Amino acid sequence: MTDQQAPEARAEAAARDLADTGRAVTARAIREVAKVRMAVASAAAKAWNEATATDEAEAIPEVPEDVQGRLAAIWADAYRAALAAVTPERDKLAAEVEQLRGEVDGLTSDVEAVEAERDEAAARAATAAESLAAAEAAQGEATASAARAEDRAAAAEAERDRLAEQVNQLIQRIPETKG
Repeated sequence: MTDQQAPEARAEAAARDLADTGRAVTARAIREVAKVRMAVASAAAKAWNEATATDEAEAIPEVPEDVQGRLAAIWADAYRAALAAVTPERDKLAAEVEQLRGEVDGLTSDVEAVEAERDEAAARAATAAESLAAAEAAQGEATASAARAEDRAAAAEAERDRLAEQVNQLIQRIPETKG
């Protein structure tokens, strides 16, 4: 059922599909399935229901026993032939599925291993980041301590220089006081 078909053909095909799937053949159902106007869907539903009503009015006799026997034999032969045709392909596909499941299991374990490595690397990176932060903090403290020590040393040198100057002044005064 394509959109290029005439709306009537699409509506008729939709009615057939609805009946084949056991759903009621109504104008609304045909309109939804075939995407046609309600007038076209209504006409198709009416025609379909009239045709099937005529079919139902005719009594269809039961299948005779000899025909049923032949039909059963034909069905059994057809089933065996289909089974013989399908079994090798089914077995091949089952083997492929089993192989693919093995590949999936292998890839899953590879992914799990890579994820574990990633998690370990992330933990090592976090530990390294913590160590770096601690080292930077210690460096900051050491730098500050060194700066304070330099300041104290500079202050001590300044005091030493001041005291040396004072001592020199006092030494220079000594000859003055002896005289």
